Amino acid sequence: MTTPKGTRCRKIGLVADGCIHVYSNSRGLTLQVRRSVPTEEDILAPSFKVAVPLRPSEAIELAAELLAVVSNDAERLRKEGLE
Repeated sequence: MTTPKGTRCRKIGLVADGCIHVYSNSRGLTLQVRRSVPTEEDILAPSFKVAVPLRPSEAIELAAELLAVVSNDAERLRKEGLE
């Protein structure tokens, strides 16, 4: 599948056999989560693709939550001497 004309796509790879695609243009933002497991690797593992359109306020709320979680984990790891 190609990215629609006039749309920016940012692909973020994940450790667990998947990726997140962030599609954006002047009309909005879409967050797409994909996981693909080849049948020859694991016939029972699910593959999926789901997309969710986000309003700007929802995107900001999601970003704030992710930053809050990561900053709390980073602080905890620093205190434990694991980072």
